[in-house]
Amino acid sequence: MTATLTARSTRAPSDVVADTTSGPLRVLGYAALAAIAYVPLLLTSRGEVVADTKSYLYLDPNRLLERAPSMWDPNIGLGTVTHQNIGYLFPMGPYYAVTHFLGAPAWVSQRIWLGTVLLFAALGVLFLLRTLHVHGPGVVAAALVFMLSPYLLDFAARLSVILLPWAGLPWMLALVIRALRDGGWRYPAILAIVVQVVGSVNATALVFAGIVPVMWVAYAWLVTREVDWRRVLSTVAKIVLLAGLTSIWWVVGLAIQSAYGLDILKFTETLATVSHASLPSEVLRGLGYWFFYGGDKIGPWIDPSVRYTQDLWLIASSYAVPLAAFVGASIVRWRHRAFFVLVLVVGFVIAVGAYPYDDPSALGSLFKSFAASSSFGLALRSTARAVPLLVLGGAVLIGLAVNALADAWSARGWRVAGIGLAALVILLAAVNLPSLWDRNLLGENLMRPETIPAYWTDAISALDAGPHDTRVLEIPGADFASYRWGNTVDPITPGLMDRPYVARELVPWGSPAGTDLLNALDRRLQEGVLDPSSIAPVARLVSAGSILYRADLQTDRYNLARATPTWLLLNSPRPSGLGPPAKYGTGLGPPLRVPQDDELL
Repeated sequence: MTATLTARSTRAPSDVVADTTSGPLRVLGYAALAAIAYVPLLLTSRGEVVADTKSYLYLDPNRLLERAPSMWDPNIGLGTVTHQNIGYLFPMGPYYAVTHFLGAPAWVSQRIWLGTVLLFAALGVLFLLRTLHVHGPGVVAAALVFMLSPYLLDFAARLSVILLPWAGLPWMLALVIRALRDGGWRYPAILAIVVQVVGSVNATALVFAGIVPVMWVAYAWLVTREVDWRRVLSTVAKIVLLAGLTSIWWVVGLAIQSAYGLDILKFTETLATVSHASLPSEVLRGLGYWFFYGGDKIGPWIDPSVRYTQDLWLIASSYAVPLAAFVGASIVRWRHRAFFVLVLVVGFVIAVGAYPYDDPSALGSLFKSFAASSSFGLALRSTARAVPLLVLGGAVLIGLAVNALADAWSARGWRVAGIGLAALVILLAAVNLPSLWDRNLLGENLMRPETIPAYWTDAISALDAGPHDTRVLEIPGADFASYRWGNTVDPITPGLMDRPYVARELVPWGSPAGTDLLNALDRRLQEGVLDPSSIAPVARLVSAGSILYRADLQTDRYNLARATPTWLLLNSPRPSGLGPPAKYGTGLGPPLRVPQDDELL
């Protein structure tokens, strides 16, 4: 049995409209959205800072902003053309600089930042549906379905800046609709501001989000014929001009980094790695990002991921949301239904990408060839960043279905039933994101105390007081900086001093020759076969005047060189060329989570 429902209209025959919400109720709705966005986060891991995006934003945002305008950074590696740093000139950098100046705790600033991103996403859906003359209980339901999508789990704790294009997607679509409809410069100008705010750090996510506004331009011109080609050309020209002008500061930086900097794409995830996780079934749930399913010896990389693969009730609820969108697409008659169904389908196809990598579909094969043939194609390999298209299309269709059913029931005198249905959908969206309510959204594996241990700040201050014509060589190397007292991902030393710094990291910053030399030294140290007499000569080759031994790393996480053997290597006896050590701290920190007991022969 199938049915098609049409809601009554108060604006135009093509608009889906239920009873318009009164002013006080609308204000109450905004307050409820804000409470959902902020309160659970402010109750999550109070006093703990999460290693989100760049730890230097919380260590010393002013120092990061001072360096960001320069494309050459002598403080990282052996000197390198920076990658993405210029993007922090806006909005993350100034936000954290202002909150730091006002004395707000870093953990509070983080929660407010993420809560604002969530609220911005929800308000964007409200603005979009108001632009399309859609009102009623389904509007709030759609906003919350979008805001509480599991997609945000991929990036909330580690790379929240990549959530900005997701949050800005409904705004960009609504502003394009209004720009085409009303003409003039107002909405193209606002759109240009939104584009440069949400796209300054990661262009890939912005490209995927930008597909939807482009689709609407074609749709309004060729399908609904709301505008003629003259309005299309003039509006697109205004948008391109203004968005180009407002974004030139980060576009030029990205171009310089691409031309002269490290080819970062070669040292990050491959298309094969990404494709193995982009299953259609996972993409439908708003997931499918490869990093979501990974882990190390300590635990999963994203703590909430375990529940989405093991808890049957959560698996069921995560599929209930797209199922509701399909029901909405099948029963609602609305002039723009086809567009949002197409948005959902396009987002699904792009997000699936080249899966299965060894035997992709025809479209997947085209994408696989495109990604392998150019740097631009490879930059788009993280196809799961197109999931927001699917999420937005599904959220709007669910909201329309709620409105249509509420309108039909209201005609029969069952007005409360429509509100109850909206409440049920909101409850489903909330249940589908349990980590927000049980205060595990950010996970424990990326947390650290608000205050850096005093022995670290003392050591860094002493090093920064040394000659700046030499650098600090920090050993042992580590893929990511995970200390026993907390995880920062980025090593804290270069974020707290101005003296140049170098250490072996996962990404090989600097020239190939310098990187090879650094890797050769660190590998021998990690494997316990380093000749101590080589330390000072190599340090001189990299212009290191000081060597900082970090003994409090989580050596169990990445199987790093053990603390005691490394200390003995550096001091028993002390290698030629090294002066007496200055010690900071009295212990290694909390015990390791995974014992590292070697077999006695």
